[in-house]
Amino acid sequence: MRRFSLLSALVGILALVQPGGVRASEFNRISSTYNGLSGLFITQSIDTLPPAKVEVGFGLSYEDGKNLTSNTDLKVTELTSTLTVGVTPSIEVSAQLPYYLKVEDAPVRNDDSELGVANLSAKWRFLEPNTELNFPGFALSLTFYFPTGDQNFDPNTVDSWGLKALVVSSAEAAVGTPNASVLIGFYADGGIYIQDSGDPTEEQHGIIDLGLLIPLIESRELQLILEGNGRTKRNTFIGNEYAAATIGLRYVSRHLAVNGGYQYRVGQSPFDDSNLLIFYGSYFF
Repeated sequence: MRRFSLLSALVGILALVQPGGVRASEFNRISSTYNGLSGLFITQSIDTLPPAKVEVGFGLSYEDGKNLTSNTDLKVTELTSTLTVGVTPSIEVSAQLPYYLKVEDAPVRNDDSELGVANLSAKWRFLEPNTELNFPGFALSLTFYFPTGDQNFDPNTVDSWGLKALVVSSAEAAVGTPNASVLIGFYADGGIYIQDSGDPTEEQHGIIDLGLLIPLIESRELQLILEGNGRTKRNTFIGNEYAAATIGLRYVSRHLAVNGGYQYRVGQSPFDDSNLLIFYGSYFF
């Protein structure tokens, strides 16, 4: 509950800043997250692709962890392909298919690979930012997971079904003096993930993500991304609940976006703290 109180605090902060004057972001373009829908690395934004516009993305992540109980090193590489499509001015959908390569350094080395869990997502922006009230916009994000993976490989493997539901909020603010200000984006999402209720693979956990987007050059094409990410009551093969800090860079132009970042996770007993490298790019047309 303490982590989820942070989401309420950030929403309060968002209500005090001056958001962008129109729904179209004052950034050149808000590209897709690693998981497909528009946002930062992991934290989503209320932005959606324009109707009939498409963004195709490919990603790679690498995570290493160590089971302190069995003294086993575990390294997981994930390859993803993502398709995001704008449906209406306030709705976008995305589909993603991951592929995993796992290396387990036990007394006997074990290398495996497997198709991950396919998922289909949709986001609906139901409340636009209100510039008169200095109030941020809000969106609802839903992701459905399908049983295409293997429980031994994919940290989100489902036996029958999985569902992630998030409330998303974001705003943009000009921070500084009237003569020297910097546009900063503020982002937050929070919600739950559930799967396979009543089955041995049943799982439920809470989600909270907070993020900042800061342009580094005047054209705003090069951006700094800062995120805090948390998962509560999470139980997967790579670890349990955790708190994480994520930092990275994004280059975004009219059609192309390239992202690279690093995440450090703590508190996922019985696993040691782990490192996650994230790289992905997308093309918008």
